[in-house]
Amino acid sequence: MLAAGDSASSAATLLLTRVVKYAVIVVGTLPIFCIYPFVQKYFVKGVMIGSIKG
Repeated sequence: MLAAGDSASSAATLLLTRVVKYAVIVVGTLPIFCIYPFVQKYFVKGVMIGSIKG
């Protein structure tokens, strides 16, 4: 059976792992959000070139 201290330690560890996971997600997507405005025109141009004109 778990003691109260083990339960609190387990909860703190779970919270820390979730915070680290979410921080990695934010840090991983931040460069994409920073660079996208500068290369957006190339994405739009590529979509227009590849579109079917009717």
